[in-house]
Amino acid sequence: MNTHQASTSMTVLVVGGAGGVGEGVVRALLDDGATVVATGRDATRLANLAERVGSDRLFVEQLDALAADLDHRAAELSARFGAWDGVVVSVATWGDQGRKPALQLTDAEWSDLVDGNLTSVFRLYRAFLPRLASDGALIQLNGMSADIPFPGNAGVALTAAASKSLTRTLAAEIAGRGPRVYEIILGMVRTRARQLAGIDDVRWLDATTDVGRHVAGLVAGTSPLAGEALHYLVDPVSGPQAGRD
Repeated sequence: MNTHQASTSMTVLVVGGAGGVGEGVVRALLDDGATVVATGRDATRLANLAERVGSDRLFVEQLDALAADLDHRAAELSARFGAWDGVVVSVATWGDQGRKPALQLTDAEWSDLVDGNLTSVFRLYRAFLPRLASDGALIQLNGMSADIPFPGNAGVALTAAASKSLTRTLAAEIAGRGPRVYEIILGMVRTRARQLAGIDDVRWLDATTDVGRHVAGLVAGTSPLAGEALHYLVDPVSGPQAGRD
């Protein structure tokens, strides 16, 4: 018997909620009746998200994972909304360097990618894991670049691989003694931004019905994969699959 509370009474933080994948997760959680706090660095994007979604259960808050006051902001948000039933981390940057062979990255480009894609995840985990409910869920959304070579985008791939390792290590360290920790590796996702740019494929995952629904099931503890730390969600036909070492 599942002991997790129904999602209608849950409060979930979605870091990167104004992004394409993040918005899909926000919408799916709201559809389940959860209260959702979507965060990001860009106030305009957050305001536009709130306007598009139009729910009185959606709250938007600026949050910078690399800011010196992250722990203070995490404490503020948790004081307002209580212990989180779920924290979803959907953050990544492609950087400004464009496509480059790995060893042509400058020190500054390397540092920006590591900070934006790895240090940010580490700092978010450190700030919010202690503020999760004991039966809550911490979920990182990652890409296939975590597993495969990515010529011309080595900085993106290596930070994806490193954040995957960080998440799985955290899951092993906790090992049933606290919140559940999940790593989800995603295939290509249909998002609003891609569709507006004329980039779309019906064979790709839908940000809400595929990715968001899976995340909502994990937060609620109702997913059949709730006992597995590593998940692959590559296409709509295959659906979510447990990863294996």
